[in-house]
Amino acid sequence: MSQSLRDNEGNYLINGRKYKSVTTILKEEFPKIALDAWKERTPDWPVKAREARIYGTFMHMQLQSMVSPIPPEMPAELPWTEWPEDIAEELEARAAQWEALGLEMGQPCLVEHTVVIEDFDDAHKLVAASAGTLDYWGEIDGMKTLLDWKSSKRPQKSHRIQMGAYYLGALREGIKVEWGMIPYVRRNGVQIIELTPDEMKEEGERFLELARKSYERSMVNMSSCSQWGV
Repeated sequence: MSQSLRDNEGNYLINGRKYKSVTTILKEEFPKIALDAWKERTPDWPVKAREARIYGTFMHMQLQSMVSPIPPEMPAELPWTEWPEDIAEELEARAAQWEALGLEMGQPCLVEHTVVIEDFDDAHKLVAASAGTLDYWGEIDGMKTLLDWKSSKRPQKSHRIQMGAYYLGALREGIKVEWGMIPYVRRNGVQIIELTPDEMKEEGERFLELARKSYERSMVNMSSCSQWGV
């Protein structure tokens, strides 16, 4: 579903409108000090970054297939000739780590579901809009939970803000959210960051601030705001 809504630049095309993705806004607006430092000490960082992206993409597909009867979408931009040689072994190890958690997960209500996040000013004018795709919403250990799998080596502040954006998008659709989870699923274990609704709302407000800055800059070079859903 989410792949069919995206253009070649990663924007979402929904009901004739174009929306910047949540991840694009975060990449543009969030400080990248740690990323820049990693690039400086990693000469082959483009290769490493692409390999990490492939691991992360297929990990999402693997875990989705474990919790949902809905078949995952195969991304067209990742041809099998570019897959790391140990991809099967890596996915098996991460899947085993996820299963070892023993979470009680019921039938998912939503998987790979795209939400729209809108921001209005005091005059109720839409001043920024974006879209993103949440990984999972359903019961986990008896609570209606938003879940966003990650494959990063360590938690990142931007991931909390991303979850906040998804929370606002879910509320816009009337989706009940009682808990938030960001599981970092790695070959040697899983680290879970949990967020309350109040914490997700706070992170969502941070996202809206970043989205407004992004759109203020975008509007300088755009002749029609309607191109971006506003």
